Amino acid sequence: MSEVKNVSFYRQDLLTKDLLGKEQQGKTLVIACPKQGAPELLYFGDALPKTTDLASVYLSQQAAIPQGMMDKPTPMSLIPEAGRGWLQTPAVEAIAEDRPVWAACWSLVAVDEKQSGFVIRLEDKVAQLSVTLAIGLLPSGVLRQQLTLTNQGQANITVQRLACTLPVASQFTERMGFYGRWCQEFQQERCDWQATWLQENRNGRNSQANFPAVIVGEQGFGEQQGDLVGAHLAWSGNHRLKADYTAEGHRYLQAEVLYLPGEIVLAANESISTPEFLAAHSASGLNAMSQQFHQEARHRLKLTKPRPVHLNTWEAFYFDHDMAKLKALAKAAADVGVERYILDDGWFRGRHHDKAALGDWFVDETKYPNGLLPLISYVRNDLGMEFGLWFEPEMVNPDSDLFRAHPDWALQLPQYEPALARNQLVLNLAKPEAYQYIRERLFALFTEYPIDYVKWDMNRDYTQPSGDIAPQAHAQVEALYRLLSELNQAFPAMEIESCSSGGARVDFGILNFTKRFWASDCNDALERQTIQRGFSYFLPPEVMGSHIGPDKSHTTSRIHDVAFRAGTAMLGHLGIEWNLLDANAEQKVTIANWLSHYKQYRSVLHEGNNWRLPSADGRAQTQWALSQDRTQGLAVYSQLTMPKQAQTLPVRLPNLLPDQLYRVNVLEHSPLPGHLMKALPAWWKKDLILNGASLSQVGLRLPIFDPESLVLLAIQAVPVMEKH
Repeated sequence: MSEVKNVSFYRQDLLTKDLLGKEQQGKTLVIACPKQGAPELLYFGDALPKTTDLASVYLSQQAAIPQGMMDKPTPMSLIPEAGRGWLQTPAVEAIAEDRPVWAACWSLVAVDEKQSGFVIRLEDKVAQLSVTLAIGLLPSGVLRQQLTLTNQGQANITVQRLACTLPVASQFTERMGFYGRWCQEFQQERCDWQATWLQENRNGRNSQANFPAVIVGEQGFGEQQGDLVGAHLAWSGNHRLKADYTAEGHRYLQAEVLYLPGEIVLAANESISTPEFLAAHSASGLNAMSQQFHQEARHRLKLTKPRPVHLNTWEAFYFDHDMAKLKALAKAAADVGVERYILDDGWFRGRHHDKAALGDWFVDETKYPNGLLPLISYVRNDLGMEFGLWFEPEMVNPDSDLFRAHPDWALQLPQYEPALARNQLVLNLAKPEAYQYIRERLFALFTEYPIDYVKWDMNRDYTQPSGDIAPQAHAQVEALYRLLSELNQAFPAMEIESCSSGGARVDFGILNFTKRFWASDCNDALERQTIQRGFSYFLPPEVMGSHIGPDKSHTTSRIHDVAFRAGTAMLGHLGIEWNLLDANAEQKVTIANWLSHYKQYRSVLHEGNNWRLPSADGRAQTQWALSQDRTQGLAVYSQLTMPKQAQTLPVRLPNLLPDQLYRVNVLEHSPLPGHLMKALPAWWKKDLILNGASLSQVGLRLPIFDPESLVLLAIQAVPVMEKH
């Protein structure tokens, strides 16, 4: 038999099936590929020994045939087939007038081996359809699959469903998902998985309510323990996620683009593909799953420089653009260490409030009589910062020159009254004339001005997503991807952020074209702790925009000390959303210190591994980042609410080198409350050196903090000479 080899293929031929396998990054994927029928997932999980007999493994998984079921067992395949007795949601649903495309039964055509896995081609000659499954393990260990459906007949077919399917372990009986709203994105919920779970998103974008991801695992899985799988659909629009199980005991996940009625029609020889469906397995809890997704994101991002500190003008001035104030804010920002200055909404013609001018992408001559160049030159040349600019290219206000000239360019049904949101409509980018207009305006501005960064906003859901009669939600997302791709090719040094009323468009699909996400419009540090924790399950900190807000939050009216705000913002791609002209001298010094810490440790945060470490009572949490060589670490311990215990419990920092000595440094902290402590921990003001095993297995006792407080700790390996 063939042996399993690291980062290689292996294959066994049985009488009726081929066994296909791949190992990568400590994970093994094995697929049983029958001559008749769809491929089946035999195994996906921790690497199997090289001596594993796959034929025997396959034999061991052939179950008894129960009474009361089909005479021939219905396989739990990667492309479930209605025509072979699959009584739940099939992978393919379509309609044609001349043939039964709704009940396709697949036969194997060919298997091609690729760098990361396999391309399995199947067809149904009766239905005159072919389907291709690309499946494999990426260098991160993440499983990737994608389906492509082709119409091989002469008559059109209407595709209703094209879904990727992932069978999971039968002992996975608990589910974790995400929900939210504006200013409360990425909220986490968990429940027993004892019934069908279905998430349908019809917002046109992901929305704050329907992040396209789900996690299933054994009962009680946690951050550091438990067998589980996390799955994510890399798509920025309408979608459907499902977690279900069969009477036989099979459990599976499905993910698909949610096609609106009549949206996808394939003519002869036309094809459509699903987005990528990504999944990570972990036998040791959620952190290990997240680290795989983080590595996958980093493989795609290929960042070439450290993540610069931002300052965004939005909450400082909103639409009140005054050159003197903008320059003064830029100078204050540069003085505390900001590296990138972003001019937000309000710079273009007629934009004095949020009721008009979207679509009129020309610099407002009344606010900027000499254009944007004087401000850009001051920021870039005099202050040495990068310059960024806000756009919302997918939108149009009815009160705009663009809409008055081309009302038919908006996504709407002309037979009905348009449904406005934030006083705006969606521009139909699937319409060539509208696409070309936006493309020309963006290219003109980026050619005229040296723009380093674009905050690409999108502030409403789709309603009536049509140019005339047929829906175009899918085409709108595809057009967006095409536009972003063209911009990246033309302006490769310019970074683009995906913002959508905060975090309403966060996914690996748009990550292919952007370098940063605005996780939420809420800068309240307490709310951000939960939002950022949820964000971190699938995406790394360097793509998460996280800003220090003003003393009093604009979205919640809470007031926090600078340490709690800055320490929370430090856990992502740090920036400032605060009018520094209102900050006093002491606050500016404090901010400068925090920015200095961020610059010193951002390589640890953005290139190392990250852990979420909740306290036993759930009222505090530690975010822990450790460099790849395990010589530097950074911990942010946050006391969110009043602890149950009178003393803090030890904080354990995992994965340090057991015998290596480390120095513990307290870099910053919120005020220490005398009303909660008679004395600080004995080590607090001493030079504390511990080996890695002690820090990982015994831990540190921290001071007792008020709710909504934190402490920043640095862990540094002690050089060999210093040990003696």
